[in-house]
Amino acid sequence: MHEYLSEFKTFADRRFSDDEVFWKLVLVAFYSGFRAATVASKLEVIRRHFPDWQSVAQYGEADIQRILNDGEMIAHKGKVQGCVDNARTLGILVNQYGSFQAFLDSQLPDDSLENLLLLKELLQVKFAYLGGITVYHFMTDIGLNVLKPDRVICRHFHRLGLLESEDQIFKAILEGRRFARATGLPIRYIDIVFVVFGQVKSPNAGISEGICLREPRCAKCSIRSNCAHGDTSAKA
Repeated sequence: MHEYLSEFKTFADRRFSDDEVFWKLVLVAFYSGFRAATVASKLEVIRRHFPDWQSVAQYGEADIQRILNDGEMIAHKGKVQGCVDNARTLGILVNQYGSFQAFLDSQLPDDSLENLLLLKELLQVKFAYLGGITVYHFMTDIGLNVLKPDRVICRHFHRLGLLESEDQIFKAILEGRRFARATGLPIRYIDIVFVVFGQVKSPNAGISEGICLREPRCAKCSIRSNCAHGDTSAKA
């Protein structure tokens, strides 16, 4: 598990190519509202249809229909059209700034929380499928100083007494940033540790069953004394 997690310790220092950014936009679009296992089983097919932003930006209606007619593909016109639209938007930014990374740098997201939130709004305006939570998924995946405030993270933080409700998305973001400052670790590393801890299973990390689930395995948890669900009589 430690070998799997170690790559995330240097995540904040990575600078992504435009095609890497595009692929992250594709993943966000397809994972949004769909079971992760369904999308994961189709990644090779999705990649075949969306190989790079330059090609996809040229797609027309016939190309979209060709993708939807592929029996192996997830036939969701909104997602397919969203990926095409995002490729075109990415192209506009690349032409204007030289690269998507240069566009990000121009927004000075590391200078202040205000800049970061303004960038969040700008990304939502420009790109399809970057909703109130999925936009943070994308921002986390491109190395910005936020974590993904999904149900797993919010469940952890609520049980630890950091949130009054699992619906406090923005407060979860702030608590994640506090964790990063206190530990000196990148926020992407903080994010993935909590995710691995709370997923049903994490094969990449060598974990067949998580701990902080909807029905938590508190007896297996090393921080149960700090948690509202830390009943040692819970399921082992």
